Amino acid sequence: MRSACRTAATTAPAAPAAQTQPTAAAAPATAVVAATQVAAVTKPVVQALRPPEPNPKRGGTLRMAVGVTTSSFDIQQGGSQSVMCQMYSNLVQWNLGDGLRSIIPDLATRWEVAPDGKAYTFFLRDAVKFHDGTPFSAQDVVATFNRIIKPPQGIVSVNQPLFSAVDKVEATDNMTVKFTLNKPQPIFLQIVADPYQIIYSKKSLDENNQDLRKVIAPGTGPYKLKEHRPAEKWIFERNPDFYDKELPYVDTQEWLHVPAWSDRGSAVLTGQADISWNVSAETWDEGAKRKDQIGVNKLANFGAYAVLFNTKKKPLDDPRIRKAIHLAVSKQDIIKAFQTQEAVNLTRWAAHGGTYATPPEEIAKLPGYRQDKTQDIEAAKKLMADAGVPDGFQIELLSASLAPHAEVMAPAFQDQLKRTLKIDAKIRVAERALLVEEQKSGNFDMVLDTPGASLPDISLIGGLYWKTGSSRNWGSYSNPKFDALLGQYEVELDDSKRKQMVADLQNLLDDDPPWYLVGYTFHLPMWSTKLKGMALDNRAFALWGRLETAWFG
Repeated sequence: MRSACRTAATTAPAAPAAQTQPTAAAAPATAVVAATQVAAVTKPVVQALRPPEPNPKRGGTLRMAVGVTTSSFDIQQGGSQSVMCQMYSNLVQWNLGDGLRSIIPDLATRWEVAPDGKAYTFFLRDAVKFHDGTPFSAQDVVATFNRIIKPPQGIVSVNQPLFSAVDKVEATDNMTVKFTLNKPQPIFLQIVADPYQIIYSKKSLDENNQDLRKVIAPGTGPYKLKEHRPAEKWIFERNPDFYDKELPYVDTQEWLHVPAWSDRGSAVLTGQADISWNVSAETWDEGAKRKDQIGVNKLANFGAYAVLFNTKKKPLDDPRIRKAIHLAVSKQDIIKAFQTQEAVNLTRWAAHGGTYATPPEEIAKLPGYRQDKTQDIEAAKKLMADAGVPDGFQIELLSASLAPHAEVMAPAFQDQLKRTLKIDAKIRVAERALLVEEQKSGNFDMVLDTPGASLPDISLIGGLYWKTGSSRNWGSYSNPKFDALLGQYEVELDDSKRKQMVADLQNLLDDDPPWYLVGYTFHLPMWSTKLKGMALDNRAFALWGRLETAWFG
């Protein structure tokens, strides 16, 4: 029975992640608990975002080393949320103070959930203004979410499937918004807390015909944009009118465009940057040796490395071909080839870090996942013969132009296709920022990409990428059995039933794969020990979000 007044904690507290060397087969140090434990609260336990340490100091410039190019300035149409979210606010947010283990207020000061779980009412913060001086109101929330849920013609809403349960968003008064759902959605608050779900002003949307791809629209967030130098850096300055007068602490943020992971790590090691969300394994190892100067952690991340199949293209329209590739190509060998670049775990379709993920020791025994490929390759060759291509075929493999992708993982995958199944894959590269445009247009046979979701629940990544017609289902994958079971799972509240459904969903995907899944990653953040306020050593998972609690000690 759902209650309207449970505790605000959304995940169970976990111990700080151990600072150990990243290895491909390692299990995540912490786990996000079942979605059925998400809170439905009227008064959050924690009212405001605060750093975990006492007595934070003000001032200074924070320098972040990460890839900052973007093909769009519209976050909800695929723009870079990790950079641009510094300017915006959400309705609710993950709490950095406890290492991302609870949901706390942002633009909503409190919320109520109906006893049947089919209505969420958010009570909004008063006297908030957008950076251009426009007052914030419920109409901005309604306009933002209506565009996500029911995008106008020509607008590609990348997160639309996440809100398929929402029937209506309405302003019950100027400072109250009600979401009416057609079915309970156990992880609704977690979805709304995702840094992607920022609030735009109705004014900005109306003035730009609902399309902000070429417009850096004002937000209500802790930082205002000072300067954008394409493919070089973003510079943000403190918003003196931010609703929380305690925040932010740092005066300026500089987001430096450093696409190579090794260069990001080197920038932190040499003091050219204060932090990177994700560095190469070898620079992470070096940082781990300098405990007095450098902090490191290994965080479960719910993004994966995968080769997406365009199921509209022959012969990939045949499930037997896709399953043959799933069986024959060694995940362990690709993970090993990539180990100096990024830590990838041996995982199935439900990401590590989630309650229902298959244990690693069980995964390693399964067809397609086991180290010994003798039986798998034999079965794969039979599938190829049954599909009429016993001698293989030629195909194109699209990859981002990033060196680790185009020069390490793509060739490793290409080599195994040739050796095991006589499939001749020609690699084509595209600029990383343009890769999604190639996928949207269907201009690929197979594409090496890094798809994922903000949380490990299979309903998120399944709803975005594998459900028939979903917004990021670039390969046009369709399996009616999967769709039906996913729909049942999304509303099921019984934990044991949800666990069995996840097992069944994964079995379906193993038999009819939409991708060749290499595995979900760990992110390897590294930072100067002078940088405080972000609980980087005690996070439950990786989250590329806002930095207003950061300070220098």
